[in-house]
Amino acid sequence: MAPRRRSTGILVGVGLALIAAAAVWGVLIAAGIVAEPNAFDSWWSTIATAMRSPATVTIALGLNLLGRGIVATLVVPAVLVLVLLVARRPGSAVTLVAALALTWGATRVLKSVVARDRPEDMLVESDFGSFPSGHASNAAAVATVFFLLIRSAWIRIVAVVYVLAMMWSRTLLGAHWATDVVAGVLVGTGVAIVVVTLAAPLVRREPLGRRSRG
Repeated sequence: MAPRRRSTGILVGVGLALIAAAAVWGVLIAAGIVAEPNAFDSWWSTIATAMRSPATVTIALGLNLLGRGIVATLVVPAVLVLVLLVARRPGSAVTLVAALALTWGATRVLKSVVARDRPEDMLVESDFGSFPSGHASNAAAVATVFFLLIRSAWIRIVAVVYVLAMMWSRTLLGAHWATDVVAGVLVGTGVAIVVVTLAAPLVRREPLGRRSRG
């Protein structure tokens, strides 16, 4: 029992540290300690803008739709939950919903506290608060839950590619600075790690979730 508790404590600590890192950076931005925009954000914004073309913008707009509004908060989660339930993984479904809900809450709080202005050269309409990226945090939460709970190489590859694509799309569309999407990934990943770790006893009871099946 002791080694398992120690492992749980370490993983929860890692998740909280990722969230804290994003929060600290946000505080530095809100306090005016970090220049706006900073050198890294300006550098990447120039690169992202140079990548704009009819094809890349179309792809980015598709990801924009996938990660916003009702599609991101209801449609995509509902589809993923249905998939997990069909796969006889109710514990994983509950874990996913909890991770997404907490990620949404943490992202909203940081947006309100930091109140960072978005880049001026935006190709899409976005809500208030650039830091952190809600698209990136949502994508990271989904990807991390599936990465940790599904023992499949191709699903893990898809999860990583999805997060990277969402980060790229947000900066290409000018909806976020680079540090916004990085912070979003830290928040989503951190929350998901904590939730998955604490939900481990629930997930271990699933027929397809036992390590012996791997």
